[in-house]
Amino acid sequence: MKTDFISRIHKTDYETDSYKLLGKTDYEKHIADFNKINWNDEYWKEYRDMTFNFPDLEVLDEKNGKYLSISLAPNTEDSFQFSIGFGNHKENSDGQKPTRIVKLYGTESESKELPTKLIRLIFDRDYEQIDNELNKLFLFDEIEDLYINQE
Repeated sequence: MKTDFISRIHKTDYETDSYKLLGKTDYEKHIADFNKINWNDEYWKEYRDMTFNFPDLEVLDEKNGKYLSISLAPNTEDSFQFSIGFGNHKENSDGQKPTRIVKLYGTESESKELPTKLIRLIFDRDYEQIDNELNKLFLFDEIEDLYINQE
């Protein structure tokens, strides 16, 4: 697959912040990976177990270092919301782990509509429209994101 995009996934049974590389991806594959996750079941399992180690699916545009991650967060006592991370991934020339700064947003919704739209936009490299969509959301935080991959 010839593409400048690479994806990785965090599953609930992985260590916190640990991801598995899924490799090169394109829009169709990434949407299929997104739809394979039973977001509802995963949320409520983690919520009941009080572990809150929610799944996370990420795509990185290797051409310019932008990445989009989709995960979950509590919303109300009886609902969850998709959380969106949009960040910058910078490779370090000294062999150190990449520097990653991400803004985390809450959608206040269990609907897949916005995450699906954002996935389309990142593959279109329409970063201005991604920013427009994210500016409508609640900003949770801006943090340094760890880059840990499983072997």
